[in-house]
Amino acid sequence: MTEFTPEEISVLEKYVSDPAGDTFVLLDTLTGLKGALYARYSRAKGSLRQTLLKEFLKDGKLNLDHAADLVEKILNAFGDDSVGELEGAHLALERISNLLTKIVEDCRIGGSPIEQSTRYVFYDQRDAEGRYSYLRPEEIVRAGLLPQYEKDMDFIFDTYTTAMPKLIEFLKTLKSADKSSYAFKPNDKTKYRLAQLTDEEDIRKFKTTYTADIRSKACDIDRLLLPAATLTNVGLFGNGRYFTALITKLLSGELTEARERGVAAKHELSKVIPKYVKRGKENPYFKNIDRDMQVLPLVSLLAKKETTFLPTRPDNNPVVDLLVGNDLGLELSQIAHILYPYCPLSLLSIYTLLRETCNNEELEKVVRTYCGLDGRKNDNDPTGRRNRMGRSMEGCYPLTFDFVADFGIYRDLQRHRQLTQQRQLLNPHLGWVMSEEFEAIGMRQQYEECIGRSANLFETLKGACGPIVAQYAVLFAFKIRWYMGMNLREAQHLIELRTTKQGHPSYRKVCQLMHNELMQRLPRFAKFINCDHNTYYWSRAESEARQRAKES
Repeated sequence: MTEFTPEEISVLEKYVSDPAGDTFVLLDTLTGLKGALYARYSRAKGSLRQTLLKEFLKDGKLNLDHAADLVEKILNAFGDDSVGELEGAHLALERISNLLTKIVEDCRIGGSPIEQSTRYVFYDQRDAEGRYSYLRPEEIVRAGLLPQYEKDMDFIFDTYTTAMPKLIEFLKTLKSADKSSYAFKPNDKTKYRLAQLTDEEDIRKFKTTYTADIRSKACDIDRLLLPAATLTNVGLFGNGRYFTALITKLLSGELTEARERGVAAKHELSKVIPKYVKRGKENPYFKNIDRDMQVLPLVSLLAKKETTFLPTRPDNNPVVDLLVGNDLGLELSQIAHILYPYCPLSLLSIYTLLRETCNNEELEKVVRTYCGLDGRKNDNDPTGRRNRMGRSMEGCYPLTFDFVADFGIYRDLQRHRQLTQQRQLLNPHLGWVMSEEFEAIGMRQQYEECIGRSANLFETLKGACGPIVAQYAVLFAFKIRWYMGMNLREAQHLIELRTTKQGHPSYRKVCQLMHNELMQRLPRFAKFINCDHNTYYWSRAESEARQRAKES
């Protein structure tokens, strides 16, 4: 028997999916108020619907002022951060650089990103003003380097654009439509050739699958020429606490692009969940730590170990090193994790140098600087309660994989969130990769010129604007160093997911190497990880065919 009158049920139907049952969903008519309603669960004697009727409705209409006051009191005055996780929003960040997407996607907890894929989208279009789709950063404009920047970027995008149709035609010589076969019919695993089909709809689906198969392979190859400045779109769903952290991160960043997007994101989110993002603002604590870490004498010493010449030949072999929990001493290993984002060396190399050359005073200086012990309190957070130590303090997992692989691979693997990953700055000094197809279509020389132009532009921008801004010039083909710390359960998830047949061949290879490392170090567990070690040239064929079947 329901506890509500017919009149109350009539009102509740506007706000909950089932006004009478004990299991129900809050409808979108309560957007912006859901968190406030849930916040009353811990102290209200009655049910949520009773609270809604008594406290949030006035004359049958929502009492928005009461809800706003409640959230303000609980979230911002009392500081109950968990309430910030009870309301969410969808945020779109369009025409942002690929470099900024990595900063955005560093925020892991409470948010879910989806990004425009370089595996399906061509980046050969010009806008109404004849400009390719890449960011022209304000820092480069102010430095007077925009003409040179645009000249090199246009050459790179011209090369990408020229290569795309040539790659498609070359791939068609390897896999012609009349010799291809796809299982594109629902509940039918038979692979059909084009000549076997008579139904017009079946013929259309076959041709759509074939076109997508060839196109995705061409995109996989050609994306190596895209620079980090390439514009893309990212969609985010997150709760208020996630967006507060994201806004703070963007506003506290060194890139003008990041700060501008932080301002815009807060402005737009404030239209939907204003109280939940109110605390999102620039935080000097984080900015000062980054600044102070970059000028540490020990960081400067380690930076001198960097190789600064551009390799003249491509190297398509990624590097995957595994450190198991007890390989390194805990304290020095933790300090190595702290230094990693600021130094051009592997974790093991940093650890070895610390052990062999550093005294306790130098090590103490690193820890004190990174933890910001002299600057935890500030005007934004006078108690210092929210100024936590940085992500490097999550180091020393049971498994830590240290990678050197192309930036395109990193972009794909970075979005895994049940782990800790830290990267070093993009640069051209770790080497570059090249797909053999560029040789086959007669464009190796143009490809290598793009590599050289990108590297030279990086050095020019680094000298004028600093290494962080210079990253915009770096192509996906260049290698980046990063680590991922995880447990065995996450290793299983990542390796099994990323070695499926439809995965990009490059990141499949990296994850296969991860499994090889585990088989050597922890075979008793690694043998239960289902890693596909096969090689597939046409990796998207079956996936595209299944998509046609689902569309039926």
